[in-house]
Amino acid sequence: MPGSTFQTNPYDLYKLLEDCHRGVLQLPDFQRSWVWDEDRIKSLIASVSRAFPVGALMTLDTGGEVNFKPRPVEGAPPEAKQAAPHSLLLDGQQRMTSLYQVTLRNKVIATITPKKKKVKRWFYLDIRQTLDPHTDREDAVIGVPEDRVIRKSFGREPVLDLSTPEQEYAELMYPVTQVFDWDRWQDGFDEYWRGEENAHNRELFRAFKRSILENFKYYRVPVISLDRSTSKEAVCVVFEKVNTGGKALDAFELVTAMYAAAGHELRKDWFGGEASAGRHQRFKETLRPADSETGIIADVKNTDFLQAISLFYTRDRRRQAEAEGKVGKDLPAALLR
Repeated sequence: MPGSTFQTNPYDLYKLLEDCHRGVLQLPDFQRSWVWDEDRIKSLIASVSRAFPVGALMTLDTGGEVNFKPRPVEGAPPEAKQAAPHSLLLDGQQRMTSLYQVTLRNKVIATITPKKKKVKRWFYLDIRQTLDPHTDREDAVIGVPEDRVIRKSFGREPVLDLSTPEQEYAELMYPVTQVFDWDRWQDGFDEYWRGEENAHNRELFRAFKRSILENFKYYRVPVISLDRSTSKEAVCVVFEKVNTGGKALDAFELVTAMYAAAGHELRKDWFGGEASAGRHQRFKETLRPADSETGIIADVKNTDFLQAISLFYTRDRRRQAEAEGKVGKDLPAALLR
């Protein structure tokens, strides 16, 4: 009787993020880069802070027939690249990378606004607003610039300064980088608001810890784990099916997944690596007129390139078939059109 090749288990969010940090959980190298914008990150933080579900993850155990080249989640330390992963994240990259970057990494996050403007952000939880039942939780998640100062009047007038821990305490703004480790921040907060006259603010933080921070600490994520016996065909089909939400996969990404299962790094071939330019960069530099910064085929997309290769291959197959007198016999009709 055939058995299941997967199992579903809940995992602590903190452990999953720690596994990302250590390289125990990595991505298949063919996966697209992290692309979430500021608003989606805020929405994700808000959901976890309320203990709302953010969807299941899907992983593939390593060591089986499917031997994808791994890469750490974006922002993981260099040591993670040297680690041998126990599993690869097939679905959930955007959510896990976003949560890893805003919680454990403790560095400013390079993201984009919904209007595609590149920005650097730290994220905070407004303690008062998170405890207000009439406030939309996403409005209580605040993104601030790299220097932690929000300004108005074309950047001349500060309206919110969180550049020191004391300013964070004063404004009752809690850094999301501390959601799993709040003891030191709380010690500083209690010292800042010491005295009987400030007992209300100290109790406010304790309510915040019980209602919000413990949601992060005890948050569990359902993980569908494909075991190492899963076939290449099954992995590719699963990858296609689970990645149809959000930013849809295009033909290049689907073909990349299929070739990656066979050991070919199509993504690296197109985008290049640390030591070599990819095909896309070479296109930019080829056939460049003297008065232009790029060549005449610089705008060729990866899907255009795949389509052109397919057409040439189909033509060559047809010519070979014609030469061997096999037209209409061994080749499918679609190939002969």
